[in-house]
Amino acid sequence: MADSKKYIAIMLESLHKKEALLDLLLLKNEAQAACIRNKEYDDVKWASFHVLMAEKQSAIDRLNKLDDGFETLYARVREELQENKAEYEEEIRLMQELITRITDKGVAICTGEENNRRMIEKILGNTRKEIRQVRKSLQVASSYYKSMRKISPESTSQFMDKKK
Repeated sequence: MADSKKYIAIMLESLHKKEALLDLLLLKNEAQAACIRNKEYDDVKWASFHVLMAEKQSAIDRLNKLDDGFETLYARVREELQENKAEYEEEIRLMQELITRITDKGVAICTGEENNRRMIEKILGNTRKEIRQVRKSLQVASSYYKSMRKISPESTSQFMDKKK
């Protein structure tokens, strides 16, 4: 039972840390959105965007470790919590509140990620259109120059006096 109290305290601490990491991820998500919102490809500060991605990945790695640790601890105290619900009522309520907030923040992060993905797709889509237009222009110019090269010197000289 003494070990169970320690494990539960560690689980609560883990949930608090997870919530703090999710808050950090929400901030990083918003910073990424600010980097790309209403911008063209050349206007985006891609280096900053990639730094934010690396920071988010680091936070996600830490979240995964916290999740693994939480699951391990929960497996150890599950029976104790189920058998003595009244004794751990306050801790269970606090865990439920934290898990609800964590879930809400997780949904908000997923929504932000999806919005960021759409903005990037739009930026890249516009860039692809520009590239296609440039390619078409180059093809038209190339075909024009090819057709001009095909015109033989004899056909252009018909307008010139050949008696010289």
